[in-house]
Amino acid sequence: MEWNRIREWYPSKWVVIEARSSHSHQGYRILDDMEVLEVFEEPMSAMRCHANLQKENPTRELYFFHTSRELLDIHERKRVRFQKV
Repeated sequence: MEWNRIREWYPSKWVVIEARSSHSHQGYRILDDMEVLEVFEEPMSAMRCHANLQKENPTRELYFFHTSRELLDIHERKRVRFQKV
């Protein structure tokens, strides 16, 4: 599902979504296809749900947003990992 359709179906809501298809472009994450997993009225509920789902399976590409956002401008962050030598 595309973001515009999600916004139409869930106006003024917090949604937890999973990217089904995505790619990177010039430092941004582009979500081509996504699935709504949960819908909330309150941001803290959405954040807790997102955190719990991410903890259960860290490889899933999960996000939470308010549907008032017209665009999903997701900046990619580089993760720095340190190794013991």
